[in-house]
Amino acid sequence: MNEAEARGIVAAALRKRAENGGRHLHHRDCIHNLPPEKQVAMRGKTVEWWTRIIGPLPEQITPDQWETEPPVRQDRSHRRA
Repeated sequence: MNEAEARGIVAAALRKRAENGGRHLHHRDCIHNLPPEKQVAMRGKTVEWWTRIIGPLPEQITPDQWETEPPVRQDRSHRRA
């Protein structure tokens, strides 16, 4: 995934959040499916920083906790080789 694709996904996620009154709805592609340590790393932080500044690590969800479809469909058939 390149930077433009990542920005598009983030923009779509923010639009979907706005449509839901600011609430994040869990889905199969959301960051919360990852282990807590990876969620923290994707946010550019260390576990040590997170636990010292934020507190408990974020929780990892399971498929039974998904509430919606992803904001962007990951159809890559149109991508160049």
